[in-house]
Amino acid sequence: MIQIHRLFLLAIATRCVLALAEINAHEYDSDSSREYSKTTQHGVIPRPFELWDRQNTPFPCVPNNSPDTEGIFYIKVPKTSSSTLGHITQRIAGREARIRQQNLGINICKTHDPEVHHKASELNIGGRNKKKSYAWSVIRHPADRVISHHGMKATHGQADTTESSFVRSFRKNSYVPNIELRFLATKEIPDKLTDDEVNFYVQSVIDSYNFIGVYERLYESLVVLSMLIGVEPQDLLFDFLPSKNTRCGELKKPDWVTERLDRFLSQGEFPKRENGDFALYDAVNRSLDLTIEKLGRDKVQAKLDEYLKLIYVGTTFSYNVRNQPGCGIPSLHEKQQPFEDMDKLSWFDELPIEDQKFVNEVCNRSR
Repeated sequence: MIQIHRLFLLAIATRCVLALAEINAHEYDSDSSREYSKTTQHGVIPRPFELWDRQNTPFPCVPNNSPDTEGIFYIKVPKTSSSTLGHITQRIAGREARIRQQNLGINICKTHDPEVHHKASELNIGGRNKKKSYAWSVIRHPADRVISHHGMKATHGQADTTESSFVRSFRKNSYVPNIELRFLATKEIPDKLTDDEVNFYVQSVIDSYNFIGVYERLYESLVVLSMLIGVEPQDLLFDFLPSKNTRCGELKKPDWVTERLDRFLSQGEFPKRENGDFALYDAVNRSLDLTIEKLGRDKVQAKLDEYLKLIYVGTTFSYNVRNQPGCGIPSLHEKQQPFEDMDKLSWFDELPIEDQKFVNEVCNRSR
């Protein structure tokens, strides 16, 4: 997996900025320098996600009255930074219409409620027009996703952040099995999956989507997506989020996750029941690595460094000038300037000259 040591030299202002590095340094083994076998242990064949050939096929920016089989599809899987990714989908759609395909005469490309938790089967992903649509999503390690889900329930007073509370909830089926595969599969899946069914449904997902990223490698995934669809990393920036509303990509497990609970999540009941999600996570990680190899590791690294520095500029401005810890780019909220270049945002002139020069250079290259 791409390493981002240079980020540590940049992100020294706040703990939140330091957390930006963690999102691309997850503990799960996905070393892309190794040679993968042609199939995963579940018999799934990973594949590099393909570049969108803009020269021969226009990127699918269509008006809202287009058929439901067309447009940009983002499948919002719960507890995968999905609200932020929904907003990024809207930013892609707005910038595509207003900057790259102005001749269409529309303000934003058609999307399919990217801020709503729709399953792929509900949106007929399997029947979409692949020449006039783009389908993507992001998944998360099954154990970390369910931990995050339980933590959210505890915040809402529906559970306690204890090992026993989590195990009780799991055994009472409070959490739908294989929820990530359930959201991404083009058809409804059974509650219990045989090995053959795991192979079938996971392979179908890998083959059906234009791109699927990994939460533990979120910024890396977003940069790869930008390269695949032929845009710049700044097209996939996100609005500033204060620390009280986000962990800013920090991957450290909550204190209530004990060693015994960790074992429960990695052995026995949990992985056995979540066999589809574990297989999907493995296949997507491998496909992401193959995609990076095909794009060129050095090229991806250069774009990733640029993306991270843009986030660093916005994050440190918020901390140093506005005294707001958090992460992201201020003013990209949907009610402010969600589709604008970073050098056109209301606070740009307040940046240090060095940061202004960097942002200007990036924005001029993407115009």
